[in-house]
Amino acid sequence: EYFNEYLDFNAKEPKIIASMQEAFDELIVRKPLKSKSVSFTLPHEYFKSVMLPYENSLIQNDLMEQFKWDFSILYPNLHVNDMVVQFIKVDDYNNGNEYNAIVLATYRKHLRLISLFCQQNDLKLRFIDNSHIASDNVIALRNGGLSEGFCVSLYIAGNYISVTFRTNNRPVYFNIIPVVNAGEVLPKVTEELTKNKYIKVNPDIIAESYIAGENVSDAFIQKANNALNLNFEKINPFEEISVRPEIFGNKMFSQKANSFTSAAGIAFRIA
Repeated sequence: EYFNEYLDFNAKEPKIIASMQEAFDELIVRKPLKSKSVSFTLPHEYFKSVMLPYENSLIQNDLMEQFKWDFSILYPNLHVNDMVVQFIKVDDYNNGNEYNAIVLATYRKHLRLISLFCQQNDLKLRFIDNSHIASDNVIALRNGGLSEGFCVSLYIAGNYISVTFRTNNRPVYFNIIPVVNAGEVLPKVTEELTKNKYIKVNPDIIAESYIAGENVSDAFIQKANNALNLNFEKINPFEEISVRPEIFGNKMFSQKANSFTSAAGIAFRIA
């Protein structure tokens, strides 16, 4: 479902809650909910992401404190106590003897407002995730685990692109990259694949490549395939679920299915 108003977390809190409520009311008027459980995906502009090395002997709590300290150095204008930090250890792939982790942080305020909205509507909040990471759940569901080679996925939305490398159906690299215009997308992606200091990748070892996001055109995919010598597949999340026959005539389904990968992906998430 698309709505006329874009949710702006920089607005005043009453306005944010009102926008969420208006969208929710439109949904339940058209079709009442059958579940009280809800999940949310947030776009890239509400996250900071970085690959960080870590000492493998550190326990979980010490790792978290280390990553928070690293964030305070990398982003001195942010107050780390105002952020919620999560990390994914890269256990399946390390560069030499160095262990790395994918570390993401988002604003505590945003999560609090989402939680407040859920409380006001008697909803059970399950997950809040980054749009690309949620989208990759569709890949994990469809291939059941890639045993050899790498899987690369791109997510394009607004003024951001992101790149994920996966192996054995787990992410081993993730990066969010701001772009000024569409002309920067392919050069930025090319740099990620050819000059990456964390992951040494060449097209010969990439077994699968996917692309998702907002308004990803076939023309762009063809350019990406030619530039990177890959075969990007546009993700259709509805291939993984049973769809009622009347949905096939919906333009959103037939023309913009790829735009719903993050929403579908977080619905597929079980833990």
